[in-house]
Amino acid sequence: MNPEGATHAGKICEVVIGIQARDENAADDARWPGYVDGVWRPEHGKCPAVSTWKGKAAEVVSQMAADNGWIANLDAQVASDAERAVPAPDWEAPEVVVDTTVEPAEGSPANPTPEPEPEPPVEPPVEEVVEEVVEEVVEEVATEG
Repeated sequence: MNPEGATHAGKICEVVIGIQARDENAADDARWPGYVDGVWRPEHGKCPAVSTWKGKAAEVVSQMAADNGWIANLDAQVASDAERAVPAPDWEAPEVVVDTTVEPAEGSPANPTPEPEPEPPVEPPVEEVVEEVVEEVVEEVATEG
């Protein structure tokens, strides 16, 4: 609700709507594995009074859920949760003391394998140009004349 002195004092101009879901057959104290949320804002300048909002909240929430595909999203979250691994009955985690002197394994995020150095490009062999001196014997032919 906007505070006194604001343009829309005492009116609702933004509502965060969140919906939780769980399996309909879940126990009353079961966890809620599905959750979605979004922000509803009325048309510009049309912020309703609190009493008006209370009367139309269910309609707005239902429309947001439909428009944003929230029901299918929540159903998928709940179904996915049913597939998750669960602890074994009577499982108690062992006490673990982390040895901080252990070095990270090569290739791990803390010690990535270095990129190999690129091999230098192979330059093509240079051909030697050999000049051969060729001697030609030219015969002179005497011409009379």
